[in-house]
Amino acid sequence: MKNVIAMSRQKGSGGTVIAGIVADRLGWPLVRREMVTEAANQAGVDFLKIESALDHRPNLQDRTTMQAKLGKYLDAISKVIREYAERGNVVLLGRGANVILADDPRLFRVHIVADLETRIERTATMERLKGKKGLQEARTMVLDSDYSRTAYYNYLFDSDWNDPNLYELVINTTEMTVEQAADIILKTFEVVRG
Repeated sequence: MKNVIAMSRQKGSGGTVIAGIVADRLGWPLVRREMVTEAANQAGVDFLKIESALDHRPNLQDRTTMQAKLGKYLDAISKVIREYAERGNVVLLGRGANVILADDPRLFRVHIVADLETRIERTATMERLKGKKGLQEARTMVLDSDYSRTAYYNYLFDSDWNDPNLYELVINTTEMTVEQAADIILKTFEVVRG
């Protein structure tokens, strides 16, 4: 049977790198932002505008105005995610694949988290931000990312992306390497889907 791993992650948790390692070890493609672009193109919707609108705490009037576009966007992204899942043996990173495919028996859902201070430090390092000002900038980036992902799930799926019930496996990478996290995912996946 062809399987699907849907991964989501908190900014600074190492989740993007971990997803790449998992995909490489399985010999599967890793599908990321390109599926969003493809979905937006199919829907005739500018996904940057959609995401930007969600990022900036839309008020009730903005949400009402966006409702038709959000529906069109969600239909398109759901279609694209389902097409990738149908091909099988794929790692899908983000964009609500864990919710969109929730009823698919081939799905294995993983969420990567870490404590806030660790995520801030990792983000500062990855973005080459230095000193106290750099850490403050990294903090803003992490908190903004958390808000954006919360808004994305809330407005599109009426769910909380950090809800552990949306996943078969939640990994806290605060005290582990990306390789160790990938090992845990692959071993758990083998047990669950073996």
